[in-house]
Amino acid sequence: MFGAAAIVRGEVISYPIPTGIEASPDYQVRADQKNIFVYKTPVFSMATFAFTGEVEVVLDVKRPVKHPVIRPLALGIKPTMDGNTLRFHISRPCHLAVEVDDDLHRPLFLFANAPEVAPTGDPSVRYFAGGRIYDAGRIDLQNNETLYLAGGAVVRGIIRANNISGARIFGPGILDASTRANQTKLVELNGCKNIEINGPIFLGSYGWTIVPHLSEDIHLRNVKILSWRDNDDGFDPDSSRHVTAEDCFFRTKDDCIAVKAHGNLGVAGTPPQGDPNVFNTDDVRISNSVFWSSEWGHALTVGFAIRAPSVRNIVFKNCDIIKKEKGPALSIDNHDLGSVENVRFEDIRVEDGCDKLLALKVAFSEYSADCPLQYYRNNEKRLPAKGEDWLKVLNEKRSSKRGSIRQVVFQNIQIAGDRLPDADIKGFSPANEINDVVFQNITFQGKVLSTPAEANLRIQNATNVRFEK
Repeated sequence: MFGAAAIVRGEVISYPIPTGIEASPDYQVRADQKNIFVYKTPVFSMATFAFTGEVEVVLDVKRPVKHPVIRPLALGIKPTMDGNTLRFHISRPCHLAVEVDDDLHRPLFLFANAPEVAPTGDPSVRYFAGGRIYDAGRIDLQNNETLYLAGGAVVRGIIRANNISGARIFGPGILDASTRANQTKLVELNGCKNIEINGPIFLGSYGWTIVPHLSEDIHLRNVKILSWRDNDDGFDPDSSRHVTAEDCFFRTKDDCIAVKAHGNLGVAGTPPQGDPNVFNTDDVRISNSVFWSSEWGHALTVGFAIRAPSVRNIVFKNCDIIKKEKGPALSIDNHDLGSVENVRFEDIRVEDGCDKLLALKVAFSEYSADCPLQYYRNNEKRLPAKGEDWLKVLNEKRSSKRGSIRQVVFQNIQIAGDRLPDADIKGFSPANEINDVVFQNITFQGKVLSTPAEANLRIQNATNVRFEK
């Protein structure tokens, strides 16, 4: 791990910017009077720098400002206003979203990092210098190799790692997928062990962003995932074990976090080969992070793919969901035959813009592995999942065994905003129930919700759902 630089207290470090990168027309940023470059994207602006000590941040907004909000609200940052100029102070690294007058299409994401010492002279380090654009194509990560993206580096490419261990992806630079026209995963880790990703911005993925599959000991820290394109899940631990993500920031169009167990990734109805337990997902912990999930998907979810025997021991803790524009903030969607068990959502703060707080669902759909091929989601020639023939398939599945959800805890969930979102717990049939769901200290605008009615919670085909003090 790279240590902090010995820098004079209170110093701001701006990163060099490559020629040809377009600046935002909406904001200018200064930190202790030093100009910080603001990147333009199709749906938001972004700025990043490093600092020590306490610094004043000044934002010049290029439009009238009436009601600015700096999120997450839990940080308690309230800017002073002078016309269209906002001022506030920070004294430790943070990930901020600046929202002006409820405009969700032109926010500013601001990432204030601790300084780092870049590695030099180490043959195991592949170094991308700041102030340059790299058309890297496919980057194949090797055993014990470090990719270092210096601040101000823009690396256009994808990363692939197969059956390796001890590799690192470090630095505050950008892995940029925003110019790519074909849909694919941005960072794919297959059969890997002991991988650490710390610091970079992953920008504009078209397809899932960071995907460990059949991997273990995968650790994300201070990662920023910012995207706005189709199927751009942020982090999808898939049939993997001992996975963490902490102190991260996610803004995606689709799921921010989606914990899965795809098994062998085969076609509909194909069982895993060999020991199916190798495809289980176990021990995933997401903590101390900030989430903005926009039009599609969910903020924090387990599912849809639960094709292995089990997904278990999943913890989402001390997280801020600053926006969930549509759909549930917290969810478990089991559309397959495996079990989901021992999942905790704990110390979660849900800010406004949420129309559904949670959804727990056992179901059958075109996403299910046992879906007939003519309806299967990954079949390009599929038939639409509707009509009498589809209803016959659905009714047949209701009388057979499906997957399960059990031992789920929602504890210390704070809901803000001006309206209470609804919530659903829905098993597939009386023979396929959801079991053992506990709610502890769920609050809306500071008031404790003590019953399903108070929590706007609908329950169907579920047992032992209870509110505890």
